[in-house]
Amino acid sequence: MNSRGLRFLSFWSINDELKTEPLRAQLDELKAAGLDGVIFHPRFYPNRPAYMSEAYLDIVSDLVLYAKSIGMEFWLYDENGWPSGTAGGEVLARRPDSTYKWVKGTETANGEMRISFGSKFAVSSFDSETTRLFIDITHEGYRKGLKPEAFDYVTGFFADEVAFLDGHGITVKTGALPWNDRFPEMYEERYGEALFPLLPLLFKEGDGFERVRARFWEMLTDALVEGFYKPIGEWCAAHGKRFTAHLKGEENPFFQLSYSGSCFRVLKGVETPAIDALERYPGNNFYPRIAHSVAVQQGRNGCLAEAMGGSGWGVSPESFANYILWLAGHGIGEFVLHLNQFRLKTQAIQDWPPSMPSHLTWKEAFPELLASVKEKASRLPDLRAEPDALVVTPTRGVAALFDPADAGQMNEHDGSSVPDSASGRISNRFVELVERLHAEGIHYELSEERAIEEDGRIEDGKLWIGRRAYRSVLVPEGCRWNDPEQERRLRDAGIRVLGGDDWRAAFGGRRGAIVPASAEASAPAPAAPAPVIPEQSEWACEAPRTNRLSVEFEARPEGSLGAEYELAQPVRIGSLTLVLHDPVASASVNGQELGLTEEGGRFAARVPDELLAGQTKLSVRVVPAPGGEPRPAAFLLGSFAARSLSPFAEKDGRQWKTEGPFALAPIGEIEAGNWIVSGFPFAGEPATARKTATLAEPIGGGRRALQLTGIEAAAAYVRVGETGLGWCWGPEWTVGLPEGLPPGEHEIAVDLYPSTFNVYGPHRHIDGDRHLTSPAQYAGEKNFADRPDAPERTLGKDWHFAKWELTGPVRIVSLDGE
Repeated sequence: MNSRGLRFLSFWSINDELKTEPLRAQLDELKAAGLDGVIFHPRFYPNRPAYMSEAYLDIVSDLVLYAKSIGMEFWLYDENGWPSGTAGGEVLARRPDSTYKWVKGTETANGEMRISFGSKFAVSSFDSETTRLFIDITHEGYRKGLKPEAFDYVTGFFADEVAFLDGHGITVKTGALPWNDRFPEMYEERYGEALFPLLPLLFKEGDGFERVRARFWEMLTDALVEGFYKPIGEWCAAHGKRFTAHLKGEENPFFQLSYSGSCFRVLKGVETPAIDALERYPGNNFYPRIAHSVAVQQGRNGCLAEAMGGSGWGVSPESFANYILWLAGHGIGEFVLHLNQFRLKTQAIQDWPPSMPSHLTWKEAFPELLASVKEKASRLPDLRAEPDALVVTPTRGVAALFDPADAGQMNEHDGSSVPDSASGRISNRFVELVERLHAEGIHYELSEERAIEEDGRIEDGKLWIGRRAYRSVLVPEGCRWNDPEQERRLRDAGIRVLGGDDWRAAFGGRRGAIVPASAEASAPAPAAPAPVIPEQSEWACEAPRTNRLSVEFEARPEGSLGAEYELAQPVRIGSLTLVLHDPVASASVNGQELGLTEEGGRFAARVPDELLAGQTKLSVRVVPAPGGEPRPAAFLLGSFAARSLSPFAEKDGRQWKTEGPFALAPIGEIEAGNWIVSGFPFAGEPATARKTATLAEPIGGGRRALQLTGIEAAAAYVRVGETGLGWCWGPEWTVGLPEGLPPGEHEIAVDLYPSTFNVYGPHRHIDGDRHLTSPAQYAGEKNFADRPDAPERTLGKDWHFAKWELTGPVRIVSLDGE
């Protein structure tokens, strides 16, 4: 773990016109949420003012200095969009001859391999001259264009997903390999043999193919480092700026090969090594340990993760804490939360959600959540301690047997579905080995064959990789050494070389915690006292202050969008408001055009009561703005219940589903403490439940907590009488009680916060609230974020909602002995 403790940054998505005051206000909001800083990230930026123009840089200067005044770090994302390297297209505009190239082998009818070359108009990450132009436009542009005191305060630069070619692996898509016209000269200079006659061996097995493939991929990795990462790292170092970057395809050796060759080799030159850790639930236990291993080996002050992109609007404090603590347990100390939208436009709602924390229903809980995560992380084992073993990643072994034709079946998001090929089996078995090591509590770090041979040194009975020493080296199946005496030399120096399952006998079983070999088992914690269930009333459930109904538009023949809802009488609509996330040419309700006003990036109009009096239908019609959002997100806000006209059924343990449609109806009782079926499925505000509980004796001595049961929500805030006890969330749902709470009757009030998924969806997706949500899922287009057996069209007839209810008794539990 990072010695400074955990730090949290916002990937601040600047997706609207730069305006100083609202941007400052959002910085204040992020500061109040407990974040340590931001990474300023132009993303779907509308170019007002123009990217890197004088006006743009003046506003960024103001924001940097304002961040300084409130104690927030300010990083600069090095691109307008992603991946890094194009300077918002300006590099290509200035170098119209820019191309990336590839080579492909196609087997002919007589079994020969025909080699062909291709290219595309795009930036090549192998071209250091192009990278220097990128630096001149972006990095130098900021250095020269920002006010000197603003540039001095900038923490560093963030580079995103620069891999072979234009940032994404053409190998995965087409079976081709990256190419550059310098490769033949580089290869012959390195290895003393001509490359062109050997090219067929990259695609078809033949004499010496393993040697050729391993050499080719190592050359590609070095070309990527020399062409992109080294020039930027040198510039950042020369100007006193931190440099962080993550790659793509880190999840397993087979996956990373086609994107960057070796993450180890690339990240070695990055001042703050980083990984891309997406989704909502922990992944495999290989790739987070890469960043930590490189950081400690290179003597870096910690490592970083871009975290939780695409984890969906259903993210809760519980899933957030679990995910961050999983990464922290692998030594990650800094987290860039993907992402926080400046403006929540329709595109932003669907842009690899969530927008965190600004647009979460439970954002008020965020400061306490971060404090809780930091406190729990402080109790994790310290990975700076001496590790049990260095595990050799078989990068070269995977490369030597890699057939590009096998890469196409992989999931391009997370590298799952690695093929059952010779290369794929080495990768899969290696990842399985790492999972076993992790499950047994082995403190492992990672490297690869090349790093040990070229960077390693043997001293005092230890293998040193940079500044890190290892007494034991675990060599898995598939590793390939250029030096056939490598393992013998390690053994002769007194270093324990393990293979197969030797590690089990060497380390024994330490299941359940990642601990150093010298750690002693702690004494078991004493059993906590049994919970106390005081005498108490039933919950009295109140409606949220305002309700909302998501407007699902359908296209009309004349080009407008329309939606219609029943009005159940007698409905008290009161101050009904139509709200849209994007500007439109016009909006009307029941035939009368409304005057929309803009506030905070949303466009709203109150619906006159007389338009609804005596009506049984509410008809909404909008005309999209020319060139604007074709299907803007919209909702109705007011005092009503949104009742489904068909029954609800359980989708799974977390969700309800219904076919709808929905009608606006009077607010009634909350049925069995269930706000979804009671007419608030789309609500974004908390609801309150109250009860009285009678204590037979005072609460005192030890630590006692109030525990909620029968609860489904994102988070809850609890009060006893007039005293606020604080926030709680799953799985514990406990909040500490004050000392000396007297006997007698006490009112307990719980503000229950719904899942943000209920507000923004995608409600119609066949799986509802998934652990991974991509923009394509809002359109219903099957993609790598869907399960493999999903249909090609993933929007169904049912609406889905995360459960939101409180039905069980409160309990008093002890926090001692945990």
